[in-house]
Amino acid sequence: MSKQKLNSKILDKLLEIYPERSKNSIQARISQISNKEGVSLATAAEIMARQKNRTIGRYLKPEDKDFFRNNNIMTSNIKKFPSKNKNKVPLFVSYETKNPFLRGHIEEINKCYSAGGYTASFILLRKVIENLITEIIKKKFPEGKDKVLYLNFSTGHIRDLSEIIKTLREKSKLFAPDEKKLVQRILQLSEQFKDDANDKTHSLYHLCKKKELEDKNPQDILNLISEFFKEY
Repeated sequence: MSKQKLNSKILDKLLEIYPERSKNSIQARISQISNKEGVSLATAAEIMARQKNRTIGRYLKPEDKDFFRNNNIMTSNIKKFPSKNKNKVPLFVSYETKNPFLRGHIEEINKCYSAGGYTASFILLRKVIENLITEIIKKKFPEGKDKVLYLNFSTGHIRDLSEIIKTLREKSKLFAPDEKKLVQRILQLSEQFKDDANDKTHSLYHLCKKKELEDKNPQDILNLISEFFKEY
């Protein structure tokens, strides 16, 4: 199982091209184009650049350049990056899903972020990550008896994120090597939301700042989870 990783120089270049956008917002848009058009992250980044009549061509691999040589792609036909001047919510995070409730949560996260509700965004992100990690467990252990891995039978509720992370980390030893590395990376990044979100939910004195939220790089977590589910 291979996973994509975007060259940091490409991201830096796009930040120059889109100075009004945050790093996470640009990553979310790249991910959205990549999933929708079925192209690599680097190719999606070039599509974004071309929408501003710019290019990141010198950072592309030969196979990415071949895509543009072999396909007369019209970037004007691809929905452009949301503009702040229109009544559209800029993307902070993106995750392709057919689940209307999950999609609704992603939309709400973006609305909260756009409105400056960073604490609300943080708490909602934790909820999304918790549920997606639970779905990973369900995919790998579909038997009814395995519900105990994510469900607290005494309360009837999904176990806390910290418990789910601990459980999946232990169970990841049973996975194939590449899948094990992917899952362990997901858990490593997700731990940032393990305790902090509880503090923000129950404490009156901790308001999340924009930089604090962005530094968690939630789009990286969602991209890795999306990569996991490509095999199922």
